[in-house]
Amino acid sequence: MTNRYKVLALLLVLFPMQTVLGQPKGPQPWWPVQPKRLPFVHSLFTDDMVLQRDMAAPIWGWSEPGDKIAVSVDGKPSGQPAIAGKDGKWLAKVGPFTAGGPHTVAIAGGKQQSTLKNVLFGDVWLCSGQSNMNWPVRLSLNAVEEVKQADHPQIRSFTVSFYPSLVSMKLPPAAQWEVCKPEFAKNFTGVGYFFAREIHKTQKIPIGIIHSSAGATYGEVWVSPDALRKHMPNDFKKEFAALKDVAGENAETYDYFTAIEKWTGVVDPPSARLKYASDLDLKTDDWRDIAVPKPWQDAGIPDFNGLVWFRHWIDVPKDWAGKDLKLNLSVINDTDVVWFNGMLIGCKQIKGSPRSYIVEGSLVKPGKNLLAALVVNSDGPGGFVSAPANMTVVPVDAGKEKPIRLAGTWKAKATVPSKDIAVVLPTLKVGHYQTMCGIYQGMIAPLEPSGIKGALWYQGEANGPRWLQYRRLLPTLITDWRERFPSSADKGNFPFLIVALPNYNPLQRKPIEPGWAEIRESQWRTVRSVPNTGLATTIDIGDANDIHPRNKQEVGRRLALTARNLVYGEKQLVYSGPEFTEMKIEPKKDRVRLYFKHVGGGLMLKPGDKKLTGFVIAGADKNFAFADAVIDGDTIVVSSPEVPEPRHVRYGWAWNPIVNLYNRDGLPAITFRTDE
Repeated sequence: MTNRYKVLALLLVLFPMQTVLGQPKGPQPWWPVQPKRLPFVHSLFTDDMVLQRDMAAPIWGWSEPGDKIAVSVDGKPSGQPAIAGKDGKWLAKVGPFTAGGPHTVAIAGGKQQSTLKNVLFGDVWLCSGQSNMNWPVRLSLNAVEEVKQADHPQIRSFTVSFYPSLVSMKLPPAAQWEVCKPEFAKNFTGVGYFFAREIHKTQKIPIGIIHSSAGATYGEVWVSPDALRKHMPNDFKKEFAALKDVAGENAETYDYFTAIEKWTGVVDPPSARLKYASDLDLKTDDWRDIAVPKPWQDAGIPDFNGLVWFRHWIDVPKDWAGKDLKLNLSVINDTDVVWFNGMLIGCKQIKGSPRSYIVEGSLVKPGKNLLAALVVNSDGPGGFVSAPANMTVVPVDAGKEKPIRLAGTWKAKATVPSKDIAVVLPTLKVGHYQTMCGIYQGMIAPLEPSGIKGALWYQGEANGPRWLQYRRLLPTLITDWRERFPSSADKGNFPFLIVALPNYNPLQRKPIEPGWAEIRESQWRTVRSVPNTGLATTIDIGDANDIHPRNKQEVGRRLALTARNLVYGEKQLVYSGPEFTEMKIEPKKDRVRLYFKHVGGGLMLKPGDKKLTGFVIAGADKNFAFADAVIDGDTIVVSSPEVPEPRHVRYGWAWNPIVNLYNRDGLPAITFRTDE
C-alpha cells in the first residue's frame, strides 16, 4: 500500500465520511436486557476499592426517601449521616483519611446494609481517552514478562465498559474493582497501569485507576451537553439538533423497560386489560397447549408472524425461596419480553440469540411461580427454537444443585399479526461511539461525583483535522470535569495530565508535513493556558506502521514524572523535555537563536547522532527550508543558506518528524513553531 493510500485508510477508520449521531442500526450486544434497580450502594463502591485520601470522599446510593444512612470505617462513624432525598438518592462523605489500609467500610440505613472489605485510601486517577489509553498491558511491550510481574496489591483498577448513551446514566455498565494481580492486570489500561506502578513505587501509597476510555472517539463525545453549550455555543449546533431528533423530547425521563411494558398494552389491549403477564388466576381455556422449545409454526400455530404470549408454572423448591435464580430460555426469534410473578425481568431484541436472565430473590417464592413471556416475530421460525436442554432455572449460587428443566408443554396464545402492529417497538437510548456527548453520558456521568486525585488523558487522534477547534475543546473538557469531580486539590482544580500524540506514518521528507503537528500544538497550548495541567511528550516512542505503539511503559513513566513534579512536590525533578520559550533574530539577521526551559543538565543530541535535525526555517514569505541547527549552551542557533533573512522556525512539524533534541535527562524536546 502506498503512503498516500495508507494515510487515506487511516483517515477512513478514524474519521468516517458521515458521522453517525443517532443509534446504531438495530439492537446491539452491549444493550442492557434486564431492568436494573438503583442499588443501595453505587456500583463504584465495592470490595477492594480505593477511596481518595486526604478529603471527605463522596459515597452514595439509593434507598427509600427519608432514610437515614450512616457510614462507618473500621467500626467508627465517619462523617454525618446522609438522608435519602425524594428520588431516593443519598450521599455521604467518608474521611478525610490518610493513605493506607486495608479498612472495612460499613453502610447502613433503612432496612439495608452493606459491608465493603479490603478498602484502601490512596490516590485515585481517572484514565480516559481513545484506543491508546484503552490499550491493555497484555498487548504492550514485553507483555508476557510485564503480566507475570504485575503483582501489586496496593494498585487497584475499576474499568468502565463501553456504553454511549443518549441520556445521562446513573450507573456505569457492570464493573468492579480489581486488585493488581496477573490475571486481572493483563487487561488493565497499559498507560494507566505503568503510571500507577511508578507513582506507587516512588510515593509509597495505594493507587486506584478508574479507567474509562473508548477507541476512535472524538473529544466532544466526552464532554457534557451543558459544558459544550456554555463554552462552545456555536461549534456543534447541527450535532445537537441531530441529537435531539434521535434522543427525543423526553429523553431525560425515558425508561426503556417501562416503555416496553407500556408498548405491550398499546399494541395488544386485551393483554393489559386481562393481565396476561401477572394474573395468577387468569383463565386460559382459550389458550393452546404447545411444545416448548419448538418454533410455534411447527407446534400448533402455523402461518403466523406477530405476537404470541406464553405462560408456564415453575414449581420452586422450598429451599430456593428468596434466592437469585438464573433463568435460561434458549434461543428466541425475534424479540422476547419476560415476566416472573408479574414483574418484568428482561427484554432482548437480538434475533436468534440465547436468553439468560437473573430473577431477583425477592420475587422467588416456594411452590408455584408464574413465568410469562411475550415473543414478537416478524418472519421465519418464531418463538423458542433451541434444544430442550437449554431451558432451565437454577439458583445463581447453585453449586451441585440440579436445575429445573423448563422444556415441556406451555400455554400459548397468538394475538396480533405483525402486519397490524402499528407502534414501533421501543429501543434503549443508546448512541454511536461518535454520538455528541454520548460517551460522557454513558461512561463519565455515572462516576460523578466520586473523589479523585487527577486525570490522565490520551486522545486527539480523531480530532486531528479540527486541531484549531481542539484548542478550545480540550480546555472545555478539563473545566467540565473539574466542576463535576471533587478532589483533594485546592479549589477542585485537580491535575490534568495530557499525552502529546506520538510520531506516526512514514518519516518526514518535506520541511512541513502538518498531520498531527497541529494537534500536538493544541495540546501544548492547553498546558500553557490552563493551570495545573501537564504534558508528556511521546514524539520519539511512536510506531510509523502502527497507530497503537506498544511502548506504553515509557508513556506511563513520563506521565508519572510530570505528576511527581506537579502533584507530589518533587520540584527538583526534571519532568519534561526542552520547551521553547522565545526566539531572537541575531544581529546580522541571518540566523535565529531559540531559548528553552526544562533544559535539565543541558541540551544534547540523541546519543549516536552527529547533528541536530527537525528544524526548518523561513523568511517573511513562510517558504520553509530544512535548517542547520547547533547547540550553543542552553540555546539553539538556526540558519539556512536558502533563507538569508529568517523570521520563523518550526521544529518537528510532521506526522513523523526526524527529531533528535533532548535534555541530558533523556527527555525529548516538545515540538513547536514560532510563527503563531
